[in-house]
Amino acid sequence: MEKARTDLGELHGMAAKTEAAERKILAAAEKRHAEVTAAIERARPGIDGATDAAQDRYTDLVSERGQLDIVIAKARKVLGQ
Repeated sequence: MEKARTDLGELHGMAAKTEAAERKILAAAEKRHAEVTAAIERARPGIDGATDAAQDRYTDLVSERGQLDIVIAKARKVLGQ
């Protein structure tokens, strides 16, 4: 019985640490998402006539935003949000 209580206490501690990590992941992803979205909006005007490097950077930002959308959705699911 004592071992079961100890095990339950350890599981509770691990669950709390996991939730805290998910919250940090979510916060960081949301912050970066806002930064990327702002960069996309700044780059959007005139992107068709921009250099290949600028167009590649724009495409990379759009791709990153998509990946961040996935990370945010997964973290919210884990956190029940």
